[in-house]
Amino acid sequence: MSQPLRLRRLAPNVARHAILLVAVAIFFGPFVWMLLTSFKSSSEALSFPPTFLPHEWRFDSYLRIFTVAPFGLYYLNSTIVTVLATFGQIVTSLAAGYAFARMRFRGRTVIFVVLLAALMVPFEVVFTPLVTLLSQLGWLNSYQGLIIPNVPSILGAFLFRQFFLSFPTEIEDASRIDGAGIWRRLWSVMAPMARPMIGSFAILSFVYNWNNFFFQFLVTTRSRYYTVQVGLAQLQGENNTTDFGLLMAGSTLAIIPVMIVFLIFQRQLVSAMSGGLR
Repeated sequence: MSQPLRLRRLAPNVARHAILLVAVAIFFGPFVWMLLTSFKSSSEALSFPPTFLPHEWRFDSYLRIFTVAPFGLYYLNSTIVTVLATFGQIVTSLAAGYAFARMRFRGRTVIFVVLLAALMVPFEVVFTPLVTLLSQLGWLNSYQGLIIPNVPSILGAFLFRQFFLSFPTEIEDASRIDGAGIWRRLWSVMAPMARPMIGSFAILSFVYNWNNFFFQFLVTTRSRYYTVQVGLAQLQGENNTTDFGLLMAGSTLAIIPVMIVFLIFQRQLVSAMSGGLR
């Protein structure tokens, strides 16, 4: 094979890998910079020109974040709120998606269209009446105020509906012939087969609820109920801190649960993207 022909065949592969390397740098560059900054001193983090690797690796920021603020409590609050809200979204979305996909009732299409229309309404439009309602219920600065409004998920109902529509009806018909009721068919037949979608939606739901800063900031004014994101914002705002090593250490700790959840459910995510039923 001649040299020019070999080069022409290699050129597309080289260009493809170059584009992928640029994409990796764009997506993972900020995370790497945050991680490295967490090991820098405050003066080095603000130095110009900036340094990529720390001159002196300092691990004390990961200890001080728990002393300058009750970061352990923030972490616990985020875990409680996120786990319960995610579990609630999975259960309600699974049931709603099954109802819209398999059950026949009057107004089903109209209700589903209205829900999809509501999905396009930005949160900034509804947060004022939502916070007013939570205040009237006495749910501000409470776990129920942080969790219950996030349990219903229109997106989850839509995703599960589309997933259940792809199920062969023969599977459900066989369980119906065996005498299984609607709840038995849902939780014993359909739900186990929907595990790829459950895992995929669990990732989406967990990331959303863990990073739901705006809503959590609106309904919490007491540090006892601060989540990680709200706590970091208050740490920077109230103390006017410029210790970016401390802030980056807190930010690094804040994304660890998201990475763990992704690693746990990545197989289900790939399975759902590749068809789910195969």
